[in-house]
Amino acid sequence: MAEGARASWGFYMFTSVDEWSAVANGAQPDWEPRSRIIAKLIRATDSVLDIGAGNRKLSRFIPPSCKYTPVDCVADLPGTFVVDFNKEFRLPDVDFNVIVCAGFLEYLDDVPAFFRELAKQAPGRQIVFTYIFGANKKARTKMKVHNDYGNSHEFLAAVEGSLSYLDVFAYDRRQGIYNATLGEGGGPVSRQPIGNILEPREPRIVKLLRKWGRSIKKRLPAKP
Repeated sequence: MAEGARASWGFYMFTSVDEWSAVANGAQPDWEPRSRIIAKLIRATDSVLDIGAGNRKLSRFIPPSCKYTPVDCVADLPGTFVVDFNKEFRLPDVDFNVIVCAGFLEYLDDVPAFFRELAKQAPGRQIVFTYIFGANKKARTKMKVHNDYGNSHEFLAAVEGSLSYLDVFAYDRRQGIYNATLGEGGGPVSRQPIGNILEPREPRIVKLLRKWGRSIKKRLPAKP
């Protein structure tokens, strides 16, 4: 990956477009469990902005009534809003109330700057995001990662200043799945072991999602 000039808002361009083009055109079946879990947080009336959409796996599991806008650094699939967040920050001019960043943040040069800009442009919106930690991240991905937070505490310390409410973060030493609200930091945090949602036991998943549901009602609805 070739180094580029620093963008005006603080990023460097390191994105390997050819590799991400292969992702957008691939099946990636091992990502399905994560997409299924995230889809359980999406309501039928939501408008979803899927940043780092890849082959749009998430769109297969969310309610069909949802509005869905894929965002990626490659235009291999028609209808994708194309932007390289390692070069610039732009969001599509569409209504949305939920942002999903799954399998994406590891490939940003400046994760805190990305969250600050999201909080500035989309305050009050729900954001669901994932992160893989340390050596496990490097072993599981074929891409060259751009940042390396060693654990959930270190990762959240970098981004929680842009989150007004962090309902739940489910984590272990390998990965985390987070559900939050964009805004100024300082809100309450609750924690659940990641096994509660990654194990294929539907009652555990339902119980956890009911807990999440009590707080996501506070978030801004999508515009009509």
